[in-house]
Parts: sequence; C-alpha cells; structure tokens
Amino acid sequence: MNNILSRYRRISRSVLFLISASFLIHLVNASFILILNIYLRKSGYADNVIAELNSYRFLGILTFAFPLGIFIKGKALKPFFIASSILVPLTSAVLLYTIENGYDSWIIAGFIAWGISFMILNVCSLPFIMRSESEDVVTEAISLGFSTWSLAAIFSGTIINRLSKMSVIDLFGHVIILDEYHIMMFIIALSSLSIFLVLFIKEAKPRSKSSSFLHNIKVLRSDYDWLLIFRVLVPNILIAVGAGLTIPFVNLFFNSVFGMDSGKFSLIGAFTAGLVFLSTLAVPFIRRRFGFRVAVLIPQWTAIFFLVLLAFSQMVSAFSWAVYIAIGAYILRQPLMNMAGPVTSELGMKYVGTRNQELISALSSSIWSASWFISAKIFQILRQLDLDYYLIFLITSVLYAIGVMFYHLLINDYLNREKTPDQSPA
Repeated sequence: MNNILSRYRRISRSVLFLISASFLIHLVNASFILILNIYLRKSGYADNVIAELNSYRFLGILTFAFPLGIFIKGKALKPFFIASSILVPLTSAVLLYTIENGYDSWIIAGFIAWGISFMILNVCSLPFIMRSESEDVVTEAISLGFSTWSLAAIFSGTIINRLSKMSVIDLFGHVIILDEYHIMMFIIALSSLSIFLVLFIKEAKPRSKSSSFLHNIKVLRSDYDWLLIFRVLVPNILIAVGAGLTIPFVNLFFNSVFGMDSGKFSLIGAFTAGLVFLSTLAVPFIRRRFGFRVAVLIPQWTAIFFLVLLAFSQMVSAFSWAVYIAIGAYILRQPLMNMAGPVTSELGMKYVGTRNQELISALSSSIWSASWFISAKIFQILRQLDLDYYLIFLITSVLYAIGVMFYHLLINDYLNREKTPDQSPA
C-alpha cells in the first residue's frame, strides 16, 4: 500500500493541476449525463428526439478531434486547456438557456459547441500526461486522470440529490424551486473555477518536433505507423459503439421502466461513481502485479455479465424486486467496465509508440464520438420502432464481447513484440 501511495505522490504538480481542473470541468459533464436527458423529457422531447440531440454533441467532436490531434503535434498544450476551461461553462450555459426558452433552432448548435469544448480537453490531456510524467508513474497519472470523471460524478450526483429537495428566494422575493435547469446552472458556475487551476500548469517540452498543420497533413502516410494504430482502434470502435447505445440513455431506462426521477438516479449515480473512483485508483496495482490480461479482460467480461443482468431486470420489471436487480447490476457494471479504461489507454499509447501518441489520442476521441454519434442514431431508430431497452442492452453486450476478444489479441501481440512477461514488479 505504501508503495502505491508513494507512486501517486510522485506525480508532477502540473499534471495534478490539470487533473484538478479536469475534475471541475467534468462536474458539468457528469451532471449532464445524470439528468440532462430527464430534463429534456420534462421539457417535452420524446426519446428519439433526445437521442438525435445527443448525437450532435458527438458530431461536433467527430468533425474537429482528428484535425486537432494533427495540429497539436509538438505544440504547447496549456493554451488548449485554458480554452476548454472557458468554453465548457460558457457553451453549457448557452445550451441550457436554449432548451429552457424553447429555441429549438439553436439547441443543435449548443450541443455541437458543448461537445467541441469538451473534446479539446480530452484530446490534449493524455498526450500532456505522457509528455510530463516519467515511466515509473505514468500508469498512476493516467489512472488518476481517468478518476476525475467518477469523482466528478460523485460530487455532481450528491449536489443534484441535495438541491432537488430545496428552494431559494431570488432578489425579488420569488420562491424558485430548484429543478434540473437551476441545478445544472449552479454546477456550471462551479466548473468555471477551473480556469484558475489551469493557469498554474507548467508544461514540459514536447517530445516531437513542432511543424505546421499542412505539413503534418502531408506526412500523415509516412510519419505514422498506421497498422499499429489500426490494431488499437478496432476494439476501441466495438466497445465505443456498444457503450453509445447504453451509457447516455441509462437514465431514460430507469425513468421509463422503474419511474425513477432525477434525485434518486443521481444518488445512485454518485454512489456508483464512488466505486468507479476507488477501482480506478487500484488499477495501477492490478496492472503491475498481474499484467495487462488480468487488468483488462477479467473486469470487462464480468461487466458484460452484469449488463446482461441489467437487461434481464426489464423482463421481470413487474415484480417489485426487479428494481433492486437493476440498481445492483448497474452499480457493479460501472466500476468493472471503467477500471479497464486507464489500462487500455496506456496499452494503446505504448503499443503505437511515442511518435503516434498525439494522433492516437485524437483518433480515439474521434472514434468514440463517431461511434456514439452512430449509436445515438441507432438508438433513435430502435426507440422509434418501440424496441425495448433490454434488447438494446443485449446488443451492447454482444459488441462488448467482440471488443474484449480483440483486446485479448492486442495484448498478446504487444507482449510478444516487447518480449516481456505478462507481469511487472509492483
């Protein structure tokens, strides 16, 4: 245990400032994941329309993530973190304002802008960590970076649950019930503090040489190892498509099948995020002690089992105990599937090598966005056809299973290429 803590303590201050800023920014993302869809439903939007609106968030990321990954090669990343810390609160507030006031023609633009502002942070964070940290603590730095989402979900879920039971009096003496709109606006205000943390970041010198965007475009074919990149992206695509069919719409599942409102679901989300946070911090120990196979494959296969169990809960939803099966399956699935994330990211970064790392980060972000865009469209069509949630969850399970099998092949190839045993010293 002391060895694990000592590794975390050796993470550089600049990376810690970035992770802290990411936590504040992810407060918005977490709150939107937890209750934005429920807010849209209460505002009169049907499931298929909600899915369509969500798809535009990923369309914006898909459009700009790949060019950004090419552009940032060899460049300072702090300006991009500053931009994201300003744009996320601004675009999030504008998006909520358009929904609250029924400006339908502007809602799509709001989703696109919101997605792009988050994309800037996501594309640049992993290359920054790889540049800034030494090899002996890079696993811990990546894991801590991944944990910001779950930690943000804990705080957001708790805030939502508490504030949903309160009301306030404005300057004119009017009583305001704190609904989803006001709660998310409050969280957005908190996230704007991230700008102060970003300003303290001191950046390490980029490992690759800086060049113009057009030059980077011209050398795409010759300067990158595309076969290695393709092998990393295949399982990423399969799992991303499956995740996009389920993760953004789990709140709608609980709301539709079990009548669960924002306050209750947010409390479950906060508790689940706590488990995700703890499991993510344990990932470096598991990876170093047991190797990539155990750290990636066992949690993912177990998570697939619980996703199938979550699907089963709808089939028996007429029974009072079904909701407890659904909650239990959801709570256990989340940390198991998420704890593999830092390890697969580290595996991908090491597999493709230093010169491909900015590009693989951007491509991974693009792939997830493209996949979630496609998944949102598929979800929209399936719900228009009145396909039950449990069937959609089973489709996700199949895609997950195929993706995990490809990760097994990738791990074997990496270990064979490196000619190292599947075990590292703790």
